[in-house]
Amino acid sequence: METRDMMQHDLEAIIQAGESYQVEFKRNINSDISKEIVAFANSSGGRIFIGIEDDGMIHGVQATNELRARIQSMARDCDPAIAVELEVFNNIMIIQVPEGKNKPYRCTNGFYIRSGASCSKLSTQEIVEFIQSEGKVRFEDLRSPSVSYPAILNEAAINRYLRLAGISGVIGMDELLTNLGVLRDSGSGPVLNNAGVLFFAKQPASILPHCVVTCLLFKGNTKVHILDRKSFEFDLLTNIDEALMFVERHLNLAYEIKELRRKEILEIPEFVLREAIINAVAHRDYFERGANVQIDIFDNRVEISNPGGLPKGLKPENFGKHSVTRNSLIVSLLHRCNYVERAGTGIQRMREGMKEASLLEPTFEFSNFFTIILPRNKVVDKKPKDELEVSAKRMQRMLIIVKSLRDDVALDVALLSERVGTTDRTIRLDLEILERFGWIKSAGVTRNTQYSLTEEGLKKLNNSD
Repeated sequence: METRDMMQHDLEAIIQAGESYQVEFKRNINSDISKEIVAFANSSGGRIFIGIEDDGMIHGVQATNELRARIQSMARDCDPAIAVELEVFNNIMIIQVPEGKNKPYRCTNGFYIRSGASCSKLSTQEIVEFIQSEGKVRFEDLRSPSVSYPAILNEAAINRYLRLAGISGVIGMDELLTNLGVLRDSGSGPVLNNAGVLFFAKQPASILPHCVVTCLLFKGNTKVHILDRKSFEFDLLTNIDEALMFVERHLNLAYEIKELRRKEILEIPEFVLREAIINAVAHRDYFERGANVQIDIFDNRVEISNPGGLPKGLKPENFGKHSVTRNSLIVSLLHRCNYVERAGTGIQRMREGMKEASLLEPTFEFSNFFTIILPRNKVVDKKPKDELEVSAKRMQRMLIIVKSLRDDVALDVALLSERVGTTDRTIRLDLEILERFGWIKSAGVTRNTQYSLTEEGLKKLNNSD
């Protein structure tokens, strides 16, 4: 009795709420039922209540074996067949339709999806987009008969790839590219698929114009004033390398001197940048032809974005924990030449790399685009910053100054100002503040002034490390 009362309460609540994305009311069985079954299977699943009017009025049905068989027959006649479950409560038949595992489904009248509280028939273009979104057709596997093979091949790109992958060229080119999964027989001769074009064509952008990588350097922290711009239209590996070099040219370098040797340290670790760029190129939605992979450099951050949010099957709560690949062939080719790891550790490695560099962790945004945001400003210890009453940016610059003095590096104001991207006058103001608070001391006058770290300054520096 308790279960029956609970079910009655649930039914009343469902009727009161009305039809929705996962609830449909039908007075009786008709041809529309197959449309509703297909729509729910192509969406997130749902329930069809037979014996209830659209307005919630209950009429009921006779739950005969004939009715059950008719419903099951309609579900089996869908393509592919859909397994539904039938339940009877009082005089209402409930059809439970699970979300399909083999989308898209169609009935004799076409393809349908759930749209709000109703089902909508898909147009030809919508069917194509739906199939693409479900991963049934992969961009990388598609072939373009207009590609002239083997004239399209870029021998330099192929040889470089083989060298990086450790593959010897002892077999013929056709067999080699077939083994890599990028060459198919079209019936009238071999044809490169899109993955082959991306990796091994002479001018990939002439065939796939949206597959370029665009890099921009902005003044300040907004997209207003562009200081530098480059678009790379080479093979996929070259695009990755060129984009990485563009970013590195516009980031700051720090210097570490140990045993009389100077080591250059990029402000954002190179492997983090490389991982983020490769991620954008490998996992972008290549069916989206209206946008490119884009890298934006600001004073306070680097943003790397690509068309396409999270791949289908990867939920936001599992991001960074599970690995789901949108372009499995492209990722496989990158893996073979040691550009990516298959362990799915890239996101965590980026997080750890930023933390080790005393930078804020990267942030990730995903909607129609996937964006990685890498902060440039180091995490500055709040205590010395507050003590000196300066901004985080100035404190970061001051720490570079005092670390140079701690490491017995001769202080060259001009070199230091160029390195941190400011003026000599600003550096001298930094020095004055540090001296006023007792971190450093000076000897001499004007341009011959010599600076050294005080015991108090060394203590403060060690506490901030």
